[in-house]
Amino acid sequence: MTNMNRRTFLSLGGGVAAAGLIGGLTLPRPAAAAQITAQRTLIVVDLQGGNDALNTLVPQSGLYRDLRQAIAVPEADLLTFAGLDYGVHPGLAALEPMWNQGSVTALYGTGLQGQGRSHFVAQDAWRTARPGEPARSGWLGRWLEATEPQEPTALRAIALGQSTLAAQGEQGRPVAIQSVEGFRLKPPGGNNDVTAALLAMTDPKADGLLAQAQAAFPATVDAVEQLQELVAGVEINEDDAIDVNGDRALFQATQAIIQGDVGAQVLYVTINGFDTHSLQGPKQDALLQLVANGLADLFTALEESGHAANTLALVVSEFGRRAAENGSLGTDHGQGGLSFMIGPPVAQSTVIGEPDLGDLVDGDLQITIDARSIYDQALRWLGASDETVVDVLGGEWNDLRILT
Repeated sequence: MTNMNRRTFLSLGGGVAAAGLIGGLTLPRPAAAAQITAQRTLIVVDLQGGNDALNTLVPQSGLYRDLRQAIAVPEADLLTFAGLDYGVHPGLAALEPMWNQGSVTALYGTGLQGQGRSHFVAQDAWRTARPGEPARSGWLGRWLEATEPQEPTALRAIALGQSTLAAQGEQGRPVAIQSVEGFRLKPPGGNNDVTAALLAMTDPKADGLLAQAQAAFPATVDAVEQLQELVAGVEINEDDAIDVNGDRALFQATQAIIQGDVGAQVLYVTINGFDTHSLQGPKQDALLQLVANGLADLFTALEESGHAANTLALVVSEFGRRAAENGSLGTDHGQGGLSFMIGPPVAQSTVIGEPDLGDLVDGDLQITIDARSIYDQALRWLGASDETVVDVLGGEWNDLRILT
């Protein structure tokens, strides 16, 4: 009989434990030998909607301003980072100290061939790392299941902002905190009575699927309470213009979880709003500032607590935007995008890849860096073996040298 674990049983949304006791429960396959490097945590920040690469790191080519006469970032507003041959969007100002420390690598032209310009198709491709195949499990979910320890940790994978296919395995799903504010809310009184009744029903000697659910329930309740304690002190400033739907609080919750030493190895943070078809300027300004400030504050706090050296942030987006502006002061869905790896594990501050505005493909930047090359780096940093990487990604993609 295969034992149900807390990660399989636990699924949270909007602050409520939504673990159905009958429908939807699945049994995990036997755990493989763990291949985990202790204490390391990967934070994936998903800029959902398709961040505009060209207005994030601005190329010096004059073609840029020819293509974007209305929405190009004014030259006077662009930042200059040491040794960087691009203008930097002012919203990324908070990352300059980390750039100067050698902790920021940008990857220009990221994507997966065949991802298309549909949000759903491209997101599935990025999250599964298996473009063109049915979306059954994510790249991180497969790694989590392949390396599951003998003593499972309920909070090993946590999604903040919304649940994600990327961390979903064949059997289990990550814990999901859709809203920090909602997660802190206490359930209605009637739910407390149900919880108490279920705890009283637990019988460690019983057998069968329902018995396994009952046996997992006490640990699940403990995990819920543990997370609620961790995020209890997170401040939510609804008056802040760039605090989009409380997204700043997600970075603060990420900090609390890492510093809480609860065994979290994967934290997946989703930031919405990057689908900038119209009035792109102020929207992207606010969102990039939100993300840059959130990451800068996070790593500053982790440095002080001694957790920074074992923390790596990967910033992704399902595609870039068209090279030319549209008629609504925005940009439409494109192909090649821009990703970042940020944190002390990064070997040096640099830009890998280069956007060629003179060699577009149907008006889009070319995809020149396969997303799986980035995932390969992240998985090996987490301790994955060659065999595990091949199993998770369908092959070896170790052609980048980003991390120490």
